[in-house]
Amino acid sequence: MQATDHDIPSAYATAQAHLQAGRLAQARRTATEALKTDGPNARLSLVLGQAHAAEDDDDHDDHDDRAEAAYQEGLQAFPDDVELLAAYAELCLRSDYMDRPARFRRGPERLRELAPGSAQALRVEQIAAGKTMTGPKPPSPVRTQMHDARLVLTAVGDPAAAAAQARAHAEGRPDDARLATLAETLAALAGPGRAPLRWMVRFPQHTLVIRAALCSLILLAVPAFQWNDWARMAVVVAVAPTTLLQSVLRGARHRAGTRPFVAHAEPGTEHRAEPPAEPRDVPDFPVLPPVPAPSSRETAVACVVLAGFLAALVGSAVWGYQQYADYPRYTVAAPDRLRGYERLEDTPVQQLTESLMGESLAGDGGRSFAYVYGRKDQNLALVTVFGAVGDFHDMTSDAVESFHGDFESGLIGTGLTTNGTVSADPGRLGGAMRCLSYQALGGGLVNACTWGDKGSVGTVLSADSGRGLETAADLARAVREAVLHEEGGR
Repeated sequence: MQATDHDIPSAYATAQAHLQAGRLAQARRTATEALKTDGPNARLSLVLGQAHAAEDDDDHDDHDDRAEAAYQEGLQAFPDDVELLAAYAELCLRSDYMDRPARFRRGPERLRELAPGSAQALRVEQIAAGKTMTGPKPPSPVRTQMHDARLVLTAVGDPAAAAAQARAHAEGRPDDARLATLAETLAALAGPGRAPLRWMVRFPQHTLVIRAALCSLILLAVPAFQWNDWARMAVVVAVAPTTLLQSVLRGARHRAGTRPFVAHAEPGTEHRAEPPAEPRDVPDFPVLPPVPAPSSRETAVACVVLAGFLAALVGSAVWGYQQYADYPRYTVAAPDRLRGYERLEDTPVQQLTESLMGESLAGDGGRSFAYVYGRKDQNLALVTVFGAVGDFHDMTSDAVESFHGDFESGLIGTGLTTNGTVSADPGRLGGAMRCLSYQALGGGLVNACTWGDKGSVGTVLSADSGRGLETAADLARAVREAVLHEEGGR
């Protein structure tokens, strides 16, 4: 009786479910009945052998003999089945050499010939070398995937031809998961616009160095050019291609892992499809060797790149914080004369500004000041400057505008009329400056210019000369630079 496409997968799925649940007797019974009813089947022989080999009782050697018989019976019908060969090789290698020397010697020779470098062959080689899970770890799926794709792309050259050859070889070895993953990977990399991703696969170390150098350049450029801290997020540009490549590789592994079940026909009735003809003038498809462990050169490059990136990251953060926390240190020394005006002492205006605004401007650790210039013979105050020096490293142009806005609101609150606010050049000491004019209680116009930087903040009040706020700003810059003196100079 010939097996149908529906019966064999159903029997195999049932037996496999029993095996995974530890119901070994049920798994053997299901597989044995299906083999008797439907004839030889590689998947069922595999489950039957695994169910016998998994028994752990006093008659363990007998179960090993039955497992060997099940594997051999399956291999007689399907001599090229990779999974059966791998399972049989593992059984042979795990046998007691003293009790079963002949079985032990029958190890992985056929598997090495049929599927060199496959995941099954690698596992058997590890067992043959006496390796266990506590020993060196097998290569990760990503490393294997990158290694195989790089090998084939380098050997074949043309991406489309490489993908076609990989697909043909994978169809000829439906049980080889490594070949299936390679075929899906090369098909994805051969798509339009994927040339940069192929370059990344072929030259992973170059990609690592370039990506790290670009990230480091961005990180160090932020404090060097005093960009906004958010500019550091531009490192995403350097990471995006790698993220895209990982997404493509992950999708290829998923498609390879979810490929349809391949049913095996009875011996003599199976149809062996001829593989597609390989393109002419294209190198032969390379044999996939075992994936080598990372070389000392790879490790050294990765360590140097990581150290360089961490140094750039820390350097950028420290440099940026120093710029943020640093502020100019000023000493305050008002000249006796300024722009033809004399410095007046103990005037009512000076006392008022010191008492009302000095402490509010200085803050913790700052020092306030207030000076008045005018004509001593008339005891007339024409220019008043007040403010504070200290650590104002959070000062920005927006903060200056806010402070000046509060000053303007205070004027309006007292019933004075203002004529709007304009930005002005802060001058040599930098920062920001805002100016306005308002109608004083005595009827005349007064100009008020407020400045702010990381080391000082203040306001200059002057009688309006009729020349506009630009003249008032020029006077405010002169007063500021005459009163404040940077420690060490500029």
